[in-house]
This record gives sequence, C-alpha cells and structure tokens, in this order.
Amino acid sequence: MTDGHAPVGAIVFADGVDVDAVLAEVVGRLRGAGLVVAGLAQRFGSRGCDGKRAMWLDDLTSGEAYRIDQPLGPGASGCVLDEAALLGAAVVLRRVAEGAADVVVVNRFGKAEAAGRGLRDEIAAIVLVGTPVLIAGREDMKEAWEAFIGEGGASLESEVGAIVEWVLGEAMAVGR
Repeated sequence: MTDGHAPVGAIVFADGVDVDAVLAEVVGRLRGAGLVVAGLAQRFGSRGCDGKRAMWLDDLTSGEAYRIDQPLGPGASGCVLDEAALLGAAVVLRRVAEGAADVVVVNRFGKAEAAGRGLRDEIAAIVLVGTPVLIAGREDMKEAWEAFIGEGGASLESEVGAIVEWVLGEAMAVGR
C-alpha cells in the first residue's frame, strides 16, 4: 500500500508498554519542532463498575474527546470497544486526510482494523494523501498490520527519541 504514498511508521509495542504516554511525548516534541500534528491519541480514564478503565480518543487538532468503550457491567468478559462510537473518530480522520498536517497520528491498529472494521478505511485514506503517518499496534497485531500496509512501512521501537527522529526525517523527505 505504501508504494508512492505516505511513509508509515508503526510503533510495535509489547504488553506493559505505555504507548499512549510515548505518543503523547512524541506529539509534544514534534509540535516543539514546529510540525503540525493532527489525528487521534488514545488515553484511559477512570475505572468503571466492571473494573475496566474508560477509553478515550482525543482529536489532536480540536481537543475534542470521544469515548470509545462501552461499560458492560461486572463479570462481563466481551470486547468493550464501542464500534459505533468510533464514527466520531472516523470523521476526525477523514477531516485530517483533507487537511494540511505535517504528520498524522493514529491511536491504534487493533483487532477491529485487523478484521476490516474500525478505522481501517480512514487509515488507508490518510496513507493515500501522502502525509507521514505514525500509528501504534500491539505485537500480536503486527502480522495483520503488515498484510494491510504491504511493503514499505517502518517498524519502530517504542522509544521517543527514535520515533521523533524518524518522523522528522520523513516529514523533510516529503517536503513538509
């Protein structure tokens, strides 16, 4: 998918790595370097009665927040992702694809995207625009991610300095 399109860097992370904190630090440093950063960043909120923390996506341009989990109640073991709530986030990414950002951050390539749902279409649209893309994905999603993106995507460690260096290099290479 990346031939002639945007450079894409996937932060492949293991359980126990706070990739949301890594992305927040990367966004701060990129903005400090003068880049316009758009997209979505994930964060967790307080714990509900089911013991799980609320999941939010923050629009990096407007600051608007989208809650993307659905509390299922005590003892529930199903997936808490509210795919209907992702529609608001999908609109954000569609807007980003039409904008003039220097780099786009996408919170995750997860199970929904691996199954052809979630924000998959919006991720593809952003890649086709040509703006460098930075996305996070757990190690167990790496194979699905590589099947989706094809050859040419970069696999990045969850180390802030190396990620910032990669983004700055790619942004300069595409004239951002």
